[in-house]
Amino acid sequence: MRELKRNDAIDRGELSAPEAHQRAMSLPIEEAVGELISLLGAKTVATIGGVGETRAVAQWTTGRLPQRSNVLRFALQIAAMIGSANDPEAVRAWFHGSNPHLADRVPALMLRDEPLHEIQGEIMTAARAFAAR
Repeated sequence: MRELKRNDAIDRGELSAPEAHQRAMSLPIEEAVGELISLLGAKTVATIGGVGETRAVAQWTTGRLPQRSNVLRFALQIAAMIGSANDPEAVRAWFHGSNPHLADRVPALMLRDEPLHEIQGEIMTAARAFAAR
């Protein structure tokens, strides 16, 4: 996988919700997946993307289109809002932890298992609460 140039604001964890949305939606999907991998790790991206192996995730960075690109872009938006590349552990913990703002559900599993249109608002609310810390 090629090294991606990263936006300084993402590195510092300074993206507002609108900025994170603009970035996640405007990047080519290969770059969006690459940034998501750097923030969450390939295994978590595979989980969110609904695939069982990281080989598919690697292929998404080289031109193969993921079936759930909208979910992956939303995950990147959330990841960019709540943390930074300099502290990926906090971002990973948020995606894997039981979240009290989500009725103790786990965001990564919600993104994998539930229709995005049903959970998008509550995940965004939980992310905003975490980002405001």
